[in-house]
Amino acid sequence: MEKKYLSVFIKTTGTAGALLFINYMLYLLPQLKGRDAAFTYPLWGVYLFFLIFSLIILGILLKVSQQNLTQVGYAFLLLTGAKMAASYFLAKPIIAKTVEFPVEKANFFAVFVLFLAIEAYFTARLLNNKQ
Repeated sequence: MEKKYLSVFIKTTGTAGALLFINYMLYLLPQLKGRDAAFTYPLWGVYLFFLIFSLIILGILLKVSQQNLTQVGYAFLLLTGAKMAASYFLAKPIIAKTVEFPVEKANFFAVFVLFLAIEAYFTARLLNNKQ
């Protein structure tokens, strides 16, 4: 694997780690202190799920781009759809919860959107890197 492609995985993992740290720090604020204790899934578990999914998606997109660059967009849409389906099944218990302050729902979907943005960014870079 080329060095520039390896850096995509390192940057994604580093970004995920930084975002997880920031997220943990948010729950130390007085307004949110202790709210994460009642979460269905721990924060690190949600981040790990999305990180693994994102690394798999990026790996497949890199493979597709090496074989046929014109199919990268379609592969991104297909893989993102699969990720959304898996996320829905993971989020079902969270969605079903009725709580006064829906921090867990907001957190889950914010993490989903953050990782989607990371994937979209690297996919756009792949598509703009015509060789």
